[in-house]
Amino acid sequence: MSLKTKHRYFKQSGVVPVYKGKVVLITARGSKRWIIPKGSIDWELSAQDSAAKEALEEAGAKGTVLPDEVGTYTYEKMGGRYKVKLYFMEVSKLKDNWDEKHFRKRKLVTPKQAIKKVVPTAVSKIMANFFHENRHLIKSRKKKKKKSRKKKG
Repeated sequence: MSLKTKHRYFKQSGVVPVYKGKVVLITARGSKRWIIPKGSIDWELSAQDSAAKEALEEAGAKGTVLPDEVGTYTYEKMGGRYKVKLYFMEVSKLKDNWDEKHFRKRKLVTPKQAIKKVVPTAVSKIMANFFHENRHLIKSRKKKKKKSRKKKG
């Protein structure tokens, strides 16, 4: 008789934060690896609200988390198994000072650069699919050129 082992996962959520057409990446704590904000889902919050909280704490990013998942992935770390739900976050403000500023670097990159830099590979694949299917959400806002005033002479 064989016993089936049911895998138990810790639930996490995270965001793919986009600010003015650029993806907000952060470094993992104590590492130079580029990641997206994520963390455990607080019992009193929804997955989206927990992801927004993590984005604020880890990256200083405030904004709107869209309700639909953009993907999920799993990973193992220190003997635990984690399942992460990812959401798209439309960032409206990047704070100059945030909770984990002294532990992480923050970088704004194009979606194409983010796909190349971010780890793990599962996140890179989710981002590539999402950006391909939702180009309208990632339009970069080009700076308006100021009209030069002509001097009357």
